[in-house]
Amino acid sequence: MKRKFKRVACRLLVERIHEPRRFLQIVSGPRQSGKTTLVRQAVEEAGLPFYYASAEEPALRGSGWIEQHWEAARTQTNGSKRADAVLMLDEIQKISGWSETVKRLWDEDTASGVNLKVVLLGSSPLLVQRGLTESLTGRFETISVTRWSFKEMREAFGWPAEQYI
Repeated sequence: MKRKFKRVACRLLVERIHEPRRFLQIVSGPRQSGKTTLVRQAVEEAGLPFYYASAEEPALRGSGWIEQHWEAARTQTNGSKRADAVLMLDEIQKISGWSETVKRLWDEDTASGVNLKVVLLGSSPLLVQRGLTESLTGRFETISVTRWSFKEMREAFGWPAEQYI
C-alpha cells in the first residue's frame, strides 16, 4: 500500500488537535492548495471523532448553518466534557457574519467544558482575516497552507525541477 504524503502543516495540526483545547485552528490558503485534504489527513491521524461540513454546499448559509453543524459536532463528544471531538467547517468565509457566531459558540463550549476542537478552513485571506480581527482576537491560531513547494512535489511525487517548473 502506498504511503500518503503529509505536508508539514498536517503534522502541526495533529499536534494542535492533541493539545488541550485552547485555540480555534484556522487553516487558510489559496484555493486548490490542499487545505481540505490536509485537515482530513490530520483528523484521521489524530484518531478522534469528527464532523465535517462545507459552506461550498448549495444550502442556506448563515448563523443557523454554523449552529446546526456545531450542534451535530457536539454530539461526537457523547455528552462528555472529557471526550474530544473535532469540528471542521470548510470555506467559512462564505458565511455572512461567521466570526460572531463562531465566537459565541466557542465561548459557550468553553464555559460549559465541552471539549470540541474546531478547525475552520478558508481560502479568501481578506475575508478570513477580517472575521478574525473583528471578534475572535485571542481565540485562534492560524496555520497557513501555501502552494506546493518544489521540495514537497519531489518528495511526494518524485518530480524533477523541470516538471515542477
